[in-house]
Amino acid sequence: MLQQKPVETIEELRARTDLASMFAWQMVSGITSMCYREKGEAVLVEIWRRLLASEQRDRFLQALDKLEIRDNPPAVTAALYHYFSNSIGGLNMQIVIESPRKAWIRYMAPWGSYPGMAALCVPTSVRRTILSTWHPRNGELLDCPRLGWVATKFVSEGHPYDEGYFYEYDHDLRPEERFRVEHVEKSPEFIPELAPKLNPVTWPEARVLKGGYNYAVDYVRHVIHILYELLGVNAANDIIRAAMRLLACQFTPTLSNATGEHGKDAVGVLKLFAAIFTSFRNDVSVEGNAERAVLRLRGFTPFTTDIDAELRASIFEFFVMVVRQKNGHLKLDRAPLTADGEEVWTLTDAGEWLW
Repeated sequence: MLQQKPVETIEELRARTDLASMFAWQMVSGITSMCYREKGEAVLVEIWRRLLASEQRDRFLQALDKLEIRDNPPAVTAALYHYFSNSIGGLNMQIVIESPRKAWIRYMAPWGSYPGMAALCVPTSVRRTILSTWHPRNGELLDCPRLGWVATKFVSEGHPYDEGYFYEYDHDLRPEERFRVEHVEKSPEFIPELAPKLNPVTWPEARVLKGGYNYAVDYVRHVIHILYELLGVNAANDIIRAAMRLLACQFTPTLSNATGEHGKDAVGVLKLFAAIFTSFRNDVSVEGNAERAVLRLRGFTPFTTDIDAELRASIFEFFVMVVRQKNGHLKLDRAPLTADGEEVWTLTDAGEWLW
């Protein structure tokens, strides 16, 4: 019998969404980093261009009412959107509203999308793409052809943060005029006490946490979809499989610490897997003992809602490699999906070293 989803306390919600967001961004960072390694800078840039365009299409306009910011001047509305939405998503943001026509935002380091040393390898072109794909289109979507976006600083080019400002000009802008780069040595100071706040009545902590969770899940799904679209099914799955293996090698101890699941026998390792899948609200159960244990899984969030056998097999490589990291005597088998969409994973102690 699969477990029912319990009603969460706020403490449980914090812990679950923290784990889910960490794992999701490991997936986004790992998959896109592997694309860079195997396919080069141009492909990585195109992935981020398509990723941000799809996120903007799905999120921007409907969020203006959710965030209660639609009635501000266009430059302020645009800045507030990025400040609030990215803060909900877990980014460290700053905002300075200099005037009704000029509003600054900053994306503070470290990057959530490329944690640790990975940030040092990201080409400058990627950050320029990220800050030139979405932001310059805000004026068009807000029906304000006078609104432009000016990027002023980039972490990848030696600055302390990524920064820019929205500005409403006195004239309509041609498409090529909506974005420009302007070096600004000194920009206005961010004062936290003066920063705008989300409405605490309509945005209690639980909603903010759930919003950050949805933000992370969306990015995983969009990255995988774009890989399929850009590279084709076979090449995309080659990238995903390779990324999954290396992510497991790199982050198994981190995930064990985050979940508190340090067991190295069959049931202990499957409890780690269950903790990860449960953080994404999948239905999962574990039964068995140290020598043989079974995980039953229904749902495959954050990766997909589809029954995609090839993608599931590629993602499964992550868990196969976690097993190898944990205990070289264990063997993980995965049965085909049942007719009602349940997967059954069996972990068995072979009684000898397998690798």
